[in-house]
Amino acid sequence: MNKNELTYEEAIKELEDISMNLEKEDLPLNESLEKFKRGVALYKYCSEILNNVEGEIKILLKGEDGNLEEEDFHMEV
Repeated sequence: MNKNELTYEEAIKELEDISMNLEKEDLPLNESLEKFKRGVALYKYCSEILNNVEGEIKILLKGEDGNLEEEDFHMEV
């Protein structure tokens, strides 16, 4: 999947649509499989974006001396 192809928000929306279609519609097996594959690819794409963004986030904490200190943010899953 080309990273410039979709924004994170567009990818999430498409993933939500695929999920709803798979849950509600009576699709032929081949079509269900293709939608599932696309969903997996979108999930990986979104996960990669989040991992990259996580690396850029910094937390500002007030130190004991009253000054702000910058720390890397690490999301626990």
